This record gives sequence, structure tokens and C-alpha cells, in this order.
Amino acid sequence: YAKDISKKRKIVNKMKGNAGIPLSQPLYGYIKNPDDLQFWVIDPEAADVVRRIFSMCMEGRGPKQIANQLKADKVLTPSAYRALQGIKTPNKKPEDPCDWHSSTVVAILERREYTGCTVNFKTYTNSIWDKKQRDNPLEKQAIFPNTHEVIIEEAVFEKVQQVRQQRHRNTRTGRSSIFSGLVYCADCGEKLY
Repeated sequence: YAKDISKKRKIVNKMKGNAGIPLSQPLYGYIKNPDDLQFWVIDPEAADVVRRIFSMCMEGRGPKQIANQLKADKVLTPSAYRALQGIKTPNKKPEDPCDWHSSTVVAILERREYTGCTVNFKTYTNSIWDKKQRDNPLEKQAIFPNTHEVIIEEAVFEKVQQVRQQRHRNTRTGRSSIFSGLVYCADCGEKLY
């Protein structure tokens, strides 16, 4: 019986995902649409923080610098903001509600959903015994454009992805070398700084 229910549940999720209905909870910056709970609308306060993160990245700041700036400006983290709104999260309540980490900033910068797309089937698990989530390649993901309001324009999102690929490491003087991100080791292929 449990196996049969599990198969039916997987089929329903597959049908919903292929129909463009988001399978995940709304991202930071969105809330569920009160008229249709399956879709998202912009949360103005959180969306402003997302726009600010993208603009700081466009200025050339790295995730750690962005996180430090948000922490200095006393901006609530996504988990703390959701807790303040009364939305349940799997994360435990942080000790410092403004303690941003670079991994949180990176997760926001890499989410295509901010361009108005719904992206389903980003991860998968092999079986119920192996619960480790693995990333699905891009060609196996279901991407549906224009399913909800846009926080970040597509051109800005693509530019940020290019900026993130060309990360520059600063020297001790605080300046970046003109060759940073351009010169590679002939033996191992790693970037030279």
C-alpha cells in the first residue's frame, strides 16, 4: 500500500512539475499568491534586498563582501525574515538574525527563479534508501519562463553569472591584478592570481 501511494505521489509531482507549477516553497523575495496558492507574488521588502544583492554583485563585490555589508546594515537573513513573517522553515532560528553568510548570498545569486521563471526538477535522489540529493543537469530540468513577477531582469541575471565566473582575487594592497581570472597554469589548468 505504501509503495503504491509513493508511486502515485511521484506521478502527481511529475505532472505538476511538467505543467509549470512550482514544486518548492516560494524563494526569499516571493510569497504565495493569496488568490492562487500554487503561484508566487513579490514580497516588496525582501525583493528590495534581493535587488540590492544583485546590484552589489554588478558593482564587483564578492559574496563575502556583500554578506558583510548586509550584516553591517542589520538586514534580516532569509530565515529570520521568514520567522518574523510567521512562515515555518526547516532551519533553526539563528542566534543573530542579521548574520549573513556568503553561501546564502551565492544561493540567491544563482537562482534563476528571480527572472520570473519556474525551475522544477533541479535535484533528484536515487532511491528512498539513498536520500542524498544530487543536482540534475540543466537539460533535465523543466524551466518555464514568465510564470511569476520578475525581480531581476534576465540581462542582469546573465551579467551577474558572467561576473561570478570571472572572480578576481585582491592582492595585499587591496587591488586586483589586470591578469586576475585570465591567466591559467599550463600544467594543472588552475587560475593564477
